[in-house]
Amino acid sequence: MKHMHPLVLAITASLIFCQGINIAHADDSKKSAFMKRIAGESYDAEGNKIEQKEQKEEAVMFPLATRVPPKQEGSKALTKQRNQMITAYQKNKFDDAKQLAATIKADPAANANDIGTAARVSLVIITTKDRNNHKDAIPELEEAVNSNGLDNNTHYSLMSELAQRYLANQDYQDALETSDKFLAETKTDKKEILAVKGNALYRLKREKDAIGVLEKVHAMDPNDQAVTQMLARAYSDSGQPAKAAELTKLIAQAAGGDRVTRVNLAITYRDAKQFEEAADVIADLRKEQQLVEERDYLTAMNIYSAMKNREADMASVVQEGLDKGVLKETASNYNILGESYYYSGEEDKAITAWSKGAPLSKDGTTYLNLAIIQCQDQVARWAACKESAKNAIAKGGINPADAKTQIAKADKELGKSK
Repeated sequence: MKHMHPLVLAITASLIFCQGINIAHADDSKKSAFMKRIAGESYDAEGNKIEQKEQKEEAVMFPLATRVPPKQEGSKALTKQRNQMITAYQKNKFDDAKQLAATIKADPAANANDIGTAARVSLVIITTKDRNNHKDAIPELEEAVNSNGLDNNTHYSLMSELAQRYLANQDYQDALETSDKFLAETKTDKKEILAVKGNALYRLKREKDAIGVLEKVHAMDPNDQAVTQMLARAYSDSGQPAKAAELTKLIAQAAGGDRVTRVNLAITYRDAKQFEEAADVIADLRKEQQLVEERDYLTAMNIYSAMKNREADMASVVQEGLDKGVLKETASNYNILGESYYYSGEEDKAITAWSKGAPLSKDGTTYLNLAIIQCQDQVARWAACKESAKNAIAKGGINPADAKTQIAKADKELGKSK
């Protein structure tokens, strides 16, 4: 269609990986010595501690840590308030415990241990109510860690949780710095924190730096699909599409019939310029009626647009998406549908698609394309051609001379019929 104004098709099908952060709380499977003490201590009505048998000392979780654990205990001046806070916490009187924690932190007599302990209690109360309340949890974690007043097991467990919450809250630079600090000070290669570091590097668009870290995490746990998918994307973004495709193929095999993973596989094949493989994945999904979200259809459209002689497939998938109501009825989608029908030899369907898209278009380009089609001899819809050309001029954004050419052609043919 040599006279048709080309349409710029901006089809996006970005591969988006969920963060998939499972926060490893300091009070989860390995409770800190601090939390064990809170759970085991008893106090009378006045907040005085009832002496009990000494608890068994907790194993050291970070034996290589460079930090010397503080020996300072809580201030004697605040002993009663601390005990009352812990009693309220034990009795699930969380509002009372939180208020007492705030009072302790604000007291000039509070030392580092007092502040860290109070922040820790506030944190547990917040996350007990809502495990994913990162906004309120992060300040308490920051205060507990920065107080530098807790034992190493608690201190580094909290630092680990802080790094993960930073990441979940999209504070990527803070997540990177905190994970680096944790790894440097503990001299450990904790999988969860390496994953945070790799994830943060990727989010900060430092794909090449992220790859080395993510590869290490992937080697530790090849079944962690969130990490594997991010590594695949990092390969793709850093110009290693073959590695990305191979890795994503393994993910798809492991996931079996998982729809989202298979769509991601198609995208990765496309990024690797393995278009036939990408199209095969889409074909299988379509046979199984597994294109269900807008992203799925945009992915298929993205793939077909990169291939030759796939206009019929493009038309079919766009029409299907529109019929299902999954694809939005936009000028862009109808323009794509019209072009696809036209270049696959179905002029009548192309006209129908453009007729729906033209009123939605921001300028007269679609109306002009429609006029050009309608003024062709094999179609010969002269009155409709003239009307479309006039609408193109009215919409604007085109060269009026092009539309007037179609109007003149229509007038000439219409004159012959009089």
